[in-house]
Amino acid sequence: MKILLEDTIPFGTDYLNSVGEVETYAWQSLVPEMLRDVDILALRSTTKVTPELLISASKLKFVTTATAGINHLDKTHLDSVGIMHSSAAGCNAVAVAEYVLSALLHAQKAQKLDLYNATVGIVGAGNVGTALSRILTAVGIEHCLYDPPLQQALAGTGKTKHNGQSFVDLAQIAQCDVISLHVPFIKGGDYPTYQMIDKTFLEGLTSNQLLINACRGEVIDEAALLSVLQGEKSPTVVLDVFDNEPAINTALFDYVWFVTPHIAGHSVEGKVRGTQMIYEQICEVVGTAPNKALSDFLEKTNPIKAALNSPEATRLSVDDLIAVFHNVYDVAIDDEITRNAFALTSGHDETPDAHIANTFSALRKQYRVRRECSAYALHLPQNTSKQIQNTFTELGFQVSLV
Repeated sequence: MKILLEDTIPFGTDYLNSVGEVETYAWQSLVPEMLRDVDILALRSTTKVTPELLISASKLKFVTTATAGINHLDKTHLDSVGIMHSSAAGCNAVAVAEYVLSALLHAQKAQKLDLYNATVGIVGAGNVGTALSRILTAVGIEHCLYDPPLQQALAGTGKTKHNGQSFVDLAQIAQCDVISLHVPFIKGGDYPTYQMIDKTFLEGLTSNQLLINACRGEVIDEAALLSVLQGEKSPTVVLDVFDNEPAINTALFDYVWFVTPHIAGHSVEGKVRGTQMIYEQICEVVGTAPNKALSDFLEKTNPIKAALNSPEATRLSVDDLIAVFHNVYDVAIDDEITRNAFALTSGHDETPDAHIANTFSALRKQYRVRRECSAYALHLPQNTSKQIQNTFTELGFQVSLV
């Protein structure tokens, strides 16, 4: 069984070398001739699977992507030619949820909102929206969900809530203190998401609201967003994704609070979890039992020792949460890296548009090492209350008292 593997998939060869004959191809170099004798293709979102790419793939049985998104796969064509396909849906859900929490904690620090008295509207209750809901529940932040297809599906089973949270309509989401977007890009059909956050929605927001987009840029009408941000009393906006990536509109940078290059889900755990998922899928296709686990490939981290201000309190203070969590992930670091990279306008021979696209792509490909809460042992004071211990445990930390 010949497996062709994109070389950007973390530990891909280490995972798959016992499953079949593994060959790798360099990032963005795949051409049709390379698929002539391939049985299984494993890739990431930078490789688009089209009819043209597969014209020589006479033996191809299975295509899988080590990413949560699947817009780069022509599923209709794959189905029509009988090639199975899958993805690592949910692999980066925790990382994206932690990205949002980091932004929320910065909003608290900047006095843009009172987090424990705010309501977060989660648009999209799939893998990422559910992970965010769990984190907000752990911390004790009020939130609600908007997901019409899921709501309809659950209604058919007699359920009215998801993960213990109520569904609301988009008009109610628009009234929330924070609006966090976590839907796939769908253009057409019964539930399109293309520019679902349109001019009317954006113009209805106020300067007291925070809008976060960590799903797909196409979900927001960017022209309308830029117009609203250039006006008075515009909302605070955090953007991890953009329309027309990687050739993005950098004019938004001057008006957006935090800006990052589509890296919300790029934790080490998220990436390796994606490899683990496609490894297990390929094992099933080949008919062999998987014998490798995520823990085999993750490096140990140094523990975090937390000096809490209010360890005996029955509720974790926001200040203590900020002090601990921003040790794990601080979105401000990625914002600074992003802005500095795009500010370097000299010393290259590219056109401005090419420079923007290449800078965006390079930032994603060369992203720094980032771990999730679950990677860390958290040492708390001996007098830390059970309630605070439980909060940190639910966030994923390995908690102990020292």
